[in-house]
Order: sequence, then C-alpha cells, then structure tokens
Amino acid sequence: MPENSGAPDAAEGIRAGDVSGTMIVGSQNTVSNVRITAEYGATVTVHPGPLPDPVKRRRISQLPRSAAEPLIGRARDVHVLRQAIETRQLVQVWGAPGVGKSALLRLLAGTTEHGPEGAAYIEAGGRTADDIAQAIFDISFDAPNYKPSLEVLKEHLKTLRLRIYLDDAGLDEKDLRRLFDMAEQSTFVFTSQQRSAVDGVHAIRLEGLTAPAAAELVEALLSRALRPDETPIVGALCDAVAGNPLRLRRIALSAATGKGLPGIADLPELLPALLNRLRPQERDLLHLLGSLSGAELAARHLDDLLGRSDTDALAGGLVRHGLLLASETGYRCPPDVAECVLNTRRTVFPADRLCRTLTAWVEARDTTPDDVAAHFQALDVAVLRAEHNGHAQLGTALARAASPKLALSRQFDAWGSLLGVGWAAAKRAGDKQGEDFFLREARNRRKALGRAAQTTALALEAGVLWRELTALHAHSAAHQAVNAASATAPPITTPPVHPVTPTHGAVHTQAFTHPTAATSATSAPAHTALPVHGTRPVVDLSHSSAQSQVTAHVTTAHPAAPIPQRVDLSQAHPSVAHSTHAVSAPATATSTGHTALTAAGAAAGKGGISALALACTIGLAAVLGVGAMVYADDQPDSSPAAASSSVSTPDPSDDTYGDTYGDTYGDTSPTVDPVCATVIPDLSSELQQYSTDAAIASDAVDSYNTDMGAYNSGQTSTVPDDSTLLSEVGTVISDLNSVESTLRGAISQAQDGNVASDLGDMLTATQQLESLYQSYENDPSNSEVDPSSQALAMNSASDSLQTDCGE
Repeated sequence: MPENSGAPDAAEGIRAGDVSGTMIVGSQNTVSNVRITAEYGATVTVHPGPLPDPVKRRRISQLPRSAAEPLIGRARDVHVLRQAIETRQLVQVWGAPGVGKSALLRLLAGTTEHGPEGAAYIEAGGRTADDIAQAIFDISFDAPNYKPSLEVLKEHLKTLRLRIYLDDAGLDEKDLRRLFDMAEQSTFVFTSQQRSAVDGVHAIRLEGLTAPAAAELVEALLSRALRPDETPIVGALCDAVAGNPLRLRRIALSAATGKGLPGIADLPELLPALLNRLRPQERDLLHLLGSLSGAELAARHLDDLLGRSDTDALAGGLVRHGLLLASETGYRCPPDVAECVLNTRRTVFPADRLCRTLTAWVEARDTTPDDVAAHFQALDVAVLRAEHNGHAQLGTALARAASPKLALSRQFDAWGSLLGVGWAAAKRAGDKQGEDFFLREARNRRKALGRAAQTTALALEAGVLWRELTALHAHSAAHQAVNAASATAPPITTPPVHPVTPTHGAVHTQAFTHPTAATSATSAPAHTALPVHGTRPVVDLSHSSAQSQVTAHVTTAHPAAPIPQRVDLSQAHPSVAHSTHAVSAPATATSTGHTALTAAGAAAGKGGISALALACTIGLAAVLGVGAMVYADDQPDSSPAAASSSVSTPDPSDDTYGDTYGDTYGDTSPTVDPVCATVIPDLSSELQQYSTDAAIASDAVDSYNTDMGAYNSGQTSTVPDDSTLLSEVGTVISDLNSVESTLRGAISQAQDGNVASDLGDMLTATQQLESLYQSYENDPSNSEVDPSSQALAMNSASDSLQTDCGE
C-alpha cells in the first residue's frame, strides 16, 4: 500500500520518527481531526473545515514483484483465467493450500492487461473488508492522511475502473459482496481456499500439476534431468500428493539431499526427515517463523531476531523447497512445518526477545505507519505470546509503541485488534496506566468513526467498550480457521487455552430493547389493528447466528494428551483438522474456532454496528483468552507440551501458554478437584448444542421479524406464523435444562468447596438465562430482554472455576 505520508497542511505533517500528525476522519455528517502522538495517543476533535477533496491518480498501479522462478505447468490455467478476467467482473481462484493460487495470482497481476484506470494487487489475508476498502482508496487517490467514512469511501471507490487482485481473501460472503459493491465498476480477481457462494462470481478451481509438469518442476529444482527410472516414481508421487506443488518441492529436496526420491510409503515421514537434514541456521529460522501462528516477518526482522545478516537468502532457499511461504512483505511458515519444528524443539521462540526486537523496530524513525500495518498480525501474536508467557509488560510496551503508527496507517480495524491484545496484556501485567491508555484509544477510535453517542454510554464500563475490539479478531481467526480446516497437511495437535471461557461466548448478554410490531405499524394505517401476534417484540438475537458453526469445534478434544488431559472448552486452535464445520456452512465464513469469542465470531459475520454492539456482550473472563484465536491458522504450539501436561498446572497467571511455551515442561501444582476433569467435557458438549440451537433460534427470529416488518408495513396481509420461532426457543430452553442438570450433578460430586461454589454460581446464571428464554416464550409482548447481569455472573463464576481447576 502506498505510504501516502503527506499531511492535511504543511504544519501538520506526519513524522514517522516521533509519531505525530493529524488525520481527517469523516463519518456521515461528522468530520474529525485525529491528532496522534507517541506519548498520549489519539485526540479527537471536530474538524473545522470541509472534507478533503481526493484526487484520483492518473495511472493507478500497484503490482507484485516479479517471480524469481517461472511458473511451471500453468499455461492452460493462465489462459483460462485471462479469458475469464476479460469477460467477467468477479473471478475467483480457489483450491487447496499449497496448490499455487498466490503464485498464479501474482503472475496474472503482473502480466495481464490492466483495467481502464490501472491495477491494484493487495494481500488481503487477515484484513477486514473495511481495511481492504481503505487500502484500495489509498492506492487510487491522492488524499494524504484522510480516512473517509464508509459512505464517502463508497462514493469514491464506485468511480474506479480497476483490476483489483486480492490474494488470500478470507471474507465471508456478505463482506465480499459489500466490498464488490463499493467498487462496482472494477474487476475483482481473488483467491481463497473455499469456493465463493457470492452471486456473479466466476469460480475456477486450481488443481494440482499434471505428471509431466510435476516432472518438469522436480527437474528444475534438481537442476538436472530425471533419470529414466526416476520419471515413473515422480509420476506416482505426483498422484499421491494430488500434484500439490508445495509437496512436490519437498520431494525434490529429498532427492537433492542425496537420499534419492522417496517412496509413497515414505511420504508421511518425509517432512521430519527433511528438517533433520537442514543446517542449524535454517532450523532456527523455521523455529522462529513456526512460533508465530501463521503471521509473517520481513527479512529485516529475521536478521535482528536471529542476529544474522543472511536470513533473506536462507528464507529464499526454504521457500524454493516448500518449507516456507513468501509474500510481498515477508515470510511465514506453513502449518505442517511449524508443527513439526515445534514438536522437535518442544518450545517456541522466546516471547521477550520477540517483543523487544519488534518494539525497537516499531520505534525506529524509518519505520512508517504502512510498514507497521503490513505486519499487524505478527505484532498481535507477539503481544499474545508475551501476555501468556510471563512477559505481559513487554507485550504491553510493544502494543503501546505500535498503536500510534498503526492508527496513522488508517487501517482502523487492524488498529482495533492491536488495542484489544494490548489491553489484555496490560490487564495481565497489572498495568493500570496501560489499561487506561488502550481503552482511551478504543474510545477515540469509536469517536473518530462516528460512534460518539454509543461511546458515551460504553465509556461507563471499560469492559463493555473492550468487547467491541474483540469482534475485530473474529475475521482474522475465521480466515485462518478456513485455511486450517482445508489444509492437506495432517492435523495439528495444539495445547488448550482458557478451558471454561465458552460460556462467555454462548451467553447472549446484550440488552435488547425491542420495538413492538404495533409501533412499527403506525406508518401503515391499514394494519393498525393487529392480532396478538402483531405485538411480538422484534428481538435481535441475530448476532448468535454464527455460533453453531463456531462452537462445533468445542468437542474436538486433543487426543494426544494423556489422562487426565487438560480440558479445552475454548478450542482456540482451529488448525485441528476437526474444524471442518468452519467451512462447511455458508454462514460460517467468518466464524472463529475460539468458542470464548463465539459472539465475536458472529459479530464479524454480521458486520457493521450490530456486529460491534454484539461484541460488547462477551464477559470479562473471555478477554484474557481473546488473543489466542487471532491467528489460529497453524497454531502449531508445541503439541508435545500438551501431551506432557497434566490436569495439575502452575499458577493461573502462568496459564496454558506459560505451561506450553515456557522454558520447562511438566510443571505441577497441587491436585485439583477430580470433578474438573469430568464436568468440563460434558459442559463443552452441552454448550456446543446450546450455541448451535441458539443460532438456529436466532435465524428463526430474524425470519419472523422480517415477515412481521412486511406485515406491519402493509407489504403482506398474512400474519406471520410464529410456531417455528417458538419451537426453536423451546429447544434452547431444553439445552439450558441439560446444562443445568450437568451443573447439579457436578456440584453433588465436587470435593473442593471453591469448585462447588463456582459451579453453583454458574448454575444460578444458567437458571436465570433459562428463565429469560421462558419469559419470551410465554409472553411474546415482553419488549425487553436484558441478560447482561446473568452473563456477568456466568463470566465471573467460570473465571473462578478456571482458576480453581488449575487452569
């Protein structure tokens, strides 16, 4: 993305070194000046002048670097795609990980004729639709330090006639359509791992290489022709790996190391064997990148972290042999490679070194806001690693240092994500000043986006304001979950995180003030005399619609762990192959594998103000677990650690990450109540069912409200049937009954008084939630449902249970 580091006027230039400057942020009828300084963060004031007048660039061009190697075996695919691009406005390239989608897209972007006004190539992985739209605006218009409102942004983008290439677009169908509609005259060519269901998208599946192309690739990598006896072996291996170029590269590496081509039976153990043959410096590089949960780092970072000056060359060699992946801005580790490396090392790269190095980079005068935005995922992961590995203060310092520059990048959703993990780190560190900084920045962010009225109310409770930020993680997490679910590599066993937090995501805690149908009917006099059904409140439970897909991961416990294994209700690592549900249903494209953020996952799916409002419903205990799901693409977080852990764990402040990623393994703490190992799996299954059914009920409510709105407005003359809605609500009540029964049984078996007390508090909250659903079922005219106090009680009790169960 072009830096655009100009300024609204000469006096207010953005200076990357000392991080100061002013942005203009416009939202509807509100235009704000956002003044950013490194010490105090953002200050938002009313902009006294008119909106800036962006000037479209004469020739818009942002293209990827030319590939170092020719693309082998893709001539036909290139021809088919070019024809599609010439005749279609929306073209998707989809297929399995490692099949070559990104390489093909880069070739197309660099060699295909541009649109009437140019071309733009954007790496979309982990970005939200709004941040992508802002990136398109920055590429296309000369408007220094201006972040227009979504309405104004659309007015500008719809004038563009570009070819826009989006690599690794993990948006759900709704957000994809919204993005396409913003730039309605432009052509979009995008890659993803699942076929898009958006109307009008011409989806082309990229298959693996043919046997002749595979032989050509292996020959190029070996720098020699295949021997006659090797050709049929390569053909058989090509079939075995479905022509996947990434895996074929590893096969060639095996032959290059002097061991010859592997047999088909050798493929499951090929990767560990290859890693064992690497040089120490190469293994160190893989260990570093494998510790970042799919985030990437630039060569500069790698040099600084490893104390070398040749990591770019090292990484390039590993990319050539399918052990690393390269982007325009850095390198990242494939999930299976990360898992293998971490299983061998049994630890991750030190979080303190990661934070200190990245903090120094962020603070460097030559590090621009756009540089920081390009690596926001790595920053989030570093802060999370620090928080959970005993270095929360270093994580806080990194997030605080990066926040001003990330704000100045105008990637406001990435900024919000960093504020979220920074707040969690400050909370863990007991840094009240840091907490106040991140929450103040969150309020300023909301205010700059035109949500001042909501900000005034939300500011009364810092924890509530914080929930908005958690919603921003859901998009990235869901994107990574989709990647992991469809990966061709074996499933990755990962350590559990925050075992009892799913209750926070499962509970609907937003206060709903529902206009009655009779009120909405005032605009339609012919329908003022409504039957009793007409007084049904318009209940907004829609924010739970993605929960069924999210929480389906909950029951996938980690089989590698010994008995008694540490119980994982949060399922923070959707890289486990069981998370196929995350990609099997259309509504799940932005679902997250982190059940603690079920509501946030749904928020990302819904988008907009309602999504952010929903995020405000998650309980405080979920906050400490929010970051774990941000980049769960590979989450190869040392499964041997999980396997060696017992249900007895260190101090809660050290939690699962401290256990898993620390320098030692097998730490023990006093024996915990045995009921912890039995009740939590049962609750996991039941809460999964509850969330699934609550999502179905949510859809029923949405449908009923739509039908009732049409009836009230006079569009239809038939009173909507509420039988399906009431049936689904009844099912949710039944699910809560099951949870109640499990809690009662656990209380009767509990040996520890504190555990019994925690379970009792959860039982009380569950009963109250059940009562609220029953109230709606029995009295449809009830116009307000506010379960916030029950959610807070549930959150507090589950947080205590987490601690008392040694988690």
